[in-house]
Amino acid sequence: MITVDQGKKEDLKESIKDTAADIILDVGSEAAAEVVKETVTGLLKEVLVDTGASMIPGISGAISGYKRARFERNIKQFTNELSLKVEDLRINLEQKTAEQKEQLDQLLAYILDYVIDEQQEEKIEFMVNGFVQMTEHENITEDFVLTYYDVLKELRLVDISVLRLMYTSFYMFDQANRETYIDVMEKHGISLEQYESVRRNLHRRGLLTTKTDLNINDDLDQIHKTFKELFAYLKKLTNPRFKGSLPTLREPKFKSKDNLQISKFGREFVHFFLNMDNDEMTGQ
Repeated sequence: MITVDQGKKEDLKESIKDTAADIILDVGSEAAAEVVKETVTGLLKEVLVDTGASMIPGISGAISGYKRARFERNIKQFTNELSLKVEDLRINLEQKTAEQKEQLDQLLAYILDYVIDEQQEEKIEFMVNGFVQMTEHENITEDFVLTYYDVLKELRLVDISVLRLMYTSFYMFDQANRETYIDVMEKHGISLEQYESVRRNLHRRGLLTTKTDLNINDDLDQIHKTFKELFAYLKKLTNPRFKGSLPTLREPKFKSKDNLQISKFGREFVHFFLNMDNDEMTGQ
């Protein structure tokens, strides 16, 4: 059972979308932040009052109550995060045409769907970051937005922490003071095996990739040495006059290996949602 009537939810989405855009453009940045929060909070209360009577006692009622509370919590969190970005949004929206603003309105409606259904409200900050990033571009497609937000929806906070770690391990200038994988494991209460599982999950989603760390010359020397040993072994093995013990063959050990690192998509994903830029990280 859905706690908030679908029609009411759509009405709220439309109201938030239209109200936020109008206030950001028409009111100074400091005042706009407060007005957005107050207006959306008022709209939210109206919806919750209208839907309060639909609660059913028992298990269904408990589930409905949980979804209703999550709906309210997520919208409030979204509003708070949006209010922190008002100045950036105002500057970006002032430069947009009416057609571009209309497109952003539609994209904001999509984002609100993700916001309402999100189970980890801490991720809503990243959703708002993504919307701010959208307003910086002249044109952004619906498919692009849905692809990025679909991936974000499937990631848990621990996945995002590991992805951030993979990014900073490559781009952060001050490596001595950056977060380590042990910090991430302790923060999220996971084992090393679980940490590696998270990295494999990020790899499957295309956010990490493998890079062969090539040591070609060393490996060629190792291959040459192994062939010499194998040739000597076979020569003695096929010599009927040889009476001694055969030499021990050793498995060659190559130095080239595949290492996981952040992919191009992973870097763009971090820039889009986590507000991290590799030029700033490296001090360039």
